[in-house]
Amino acid sequence: MKTLRFLFSHLDRFTAPFWLLLVAGAIDGIAGFSVPILLAEFTRERVRLHELTRTIIPLLALSLCATLALQWCLRRWAEALCSWFGNDLRARLFRDVEALRIEALSEHHSGYIAALINQVAGSVGSLTTTILWLVAHLVSTLLLFFFFTARESLPLAFANLCLLCLFVGVSVLLSRRMVPLADIVNRTSATASERLIDFLTNISTVKKLGIASWAQSRIKADLAINNQAVSRLQLFHANRWAILHSIFFTSLLTTITVILLRIEMHNLSPAILILFIAGFSTTRGNAERLAELIKSLLETDAYVTRLSTITAAKNSSGTRPLSQLTEITLQSITFSYKDSTHEVKVPHCTIRSGERILITGQSGQGKSTLLAILAHQRIPARGECLWNGVPYEEYTGTLVEAFALASQESELFNLSLRENLKMGREIPDHEITTLLCDLGLADLLHTLSEGLDTIVGEKGLKLSAGQKQRITIARAILLKRPVLLLDEPTSHLDATSEQAVLKRLQAVGPEVTMVIVSHDRVFRSFCDRELVMEYGTLKETYVNR
Repeated sequence: MKTLRFLFSHLDRFTAPFWLLLVAGAIDGIAGFSVPILLAEFTRERVRLHELTRTIIPLLALSLCATLALQWCLRRWAEALCSWFGNDLRARLFRDVEALRIEALSEHHSGYIAALINQVAGSVGSLTTTILWLVAHLVSTLLLFFFFTARESLPLAFANLCLLCLFVGVSVLLSRRMVPLADIVNRTSATASERLIDFLTNISTVKKLGIASWAQSRIKADLAINNQAVSRLQLFHANRWAILHSIFFTSLLTTITVILLRIEMHNLSPAILILFIAGFSTTRGNAERLAELIKSLLETDAYVTRLSTITAAKNSSGTRPLSQLTEITLQSITFSYKDSTHEVKVPHCTIRSGERILITGQSGQGKSTLLAILAHQRIPARGECLWNGVPYEEYTGTLVEAFALASQESELFNLSLRENLKMGREIPDHEITTLLCDLGLADLLHTLSEGLDTIVGEKGLKLSAGQKQRITIARAILLKRPVLLLDEPTSHLDATSEQAVLKRLQAVGPEVTMVIVSHDRVFRSFCDRELVMEYGTLKETYVNR
């Protein structure tokens, strides 16, 4: 199954614990089934009471203690292993998603991807841990059962083995028939989850527009489709359960009848009845659990498949270390979005280290896209982006860390203001507050209840558009990257705040190359050159000498 292959390809440092779990499950099966074996041996050759006390009882106590210890380990370590492995998977899957191209990410709702990651991480470790323990337990029990049954009657042991193979074969056949139904359930569930997450992440917009009834009706419609799919799956599952248990109970009644007749004819020892009933009870319980787990695995397979399909479109990364910037060159660039005929073209453009470049043009011509291409966030269909004459693709993944991009959307996290600005780096508070004051945010610092420790809310919900924009600019400056990309940095600002931002940008040192997209002509005197986007094509029109 894909889930098991996915698990073993991601085990890494968890390999040894999972193999130990398999061994522990086998030992637990042996310890548990040794109880009916010892009782059967006592029935087979009756012993005196003092011999029973001296031999059988201590062995029974030892077996039960071993089972108790192993079950404690299962709950203490194996169940914790599920969470540890799940958390490790979440971190690794986040890394895989982060490595995706923007085009691949834009095909899926972020909430949907998050739900997939949580579903896979939560299910894979838990299901596999349980199955490994259960399969090891079941195999060891069955081996003992068939060995001691064969000792009494080889034909009877062989007959039960054939019935077990029939049970497993029918179970696998029916499980495969469940795969399409399980896939439909997963797809409809994913659609319903995506819709719910989409409305929840934009709940403020729902409230502002007064469209709660419409949003609720859309959610209910998707959930109703999922309910129908679940109903079809569970109907098949119930029929599957009935068929499998009919086989199981038929084999049980047939075997018990044969055993009783042969005991009556003195061809078998009554001990085998104890072994058979114990083996049947253990096998039935484990088989039922295994059947349920296989059903869950089939459902998880669909999640693993979808997530693997999404994460397959990773950016390729070279091995060349990043060198100090001399110039960036874009040549013969052509880019277009999926399902769009509009193309962004850059015949040739060279940006030298330390330059201040202004990009202007009408809305919708591709100015923001050009910044994304410069930052290696968008990959052009044709042409090359060169860093010091070397194609972007030849550099390591650290190339993206050469750019600090402040986009039009103020992208803040539900963290403190300090964390949103520091991003894990060591920056003294006085440097942060000085920069915020330079950007005209002194009043904000005085009004925040906890100062820099104030949580700004999801997407900066607690701040105004102008405040979020200036904080985003502050973060880009504090990143201290060699290339600073600013997309409409003053679009939400009044004249006073605009002047504060312009003054602070003028103070940025010459070691930083700056590219600014703006309709605001105030940047013309600040920049060395102006480039214009006309009909999707980049042209140079103005040089400030």
